[in-house]
Amino acid sequence: MGTSISSWQDVAAYFTFADNPAALIAFTVGVAVIVGGLINLIIKHENRAFSRLKD
Repeated sequence: MGTSISSWQDVAAYFTFADNPAALIAFTVGVAVIVGGLINLIIKHENRAFSRLKD
């Protein structure tokens, strides 16, 4: 299979924010603000570009 791991017995996963709901909420809100801001800027740009083309 191309892997050097012969046993999965001691394998563990580490999730940085998995046990901290406040950090998960802050991260989610931050991402939502960034995406919302980008969408807002894209809409403003497209409206300005279209109004220049229309004139």
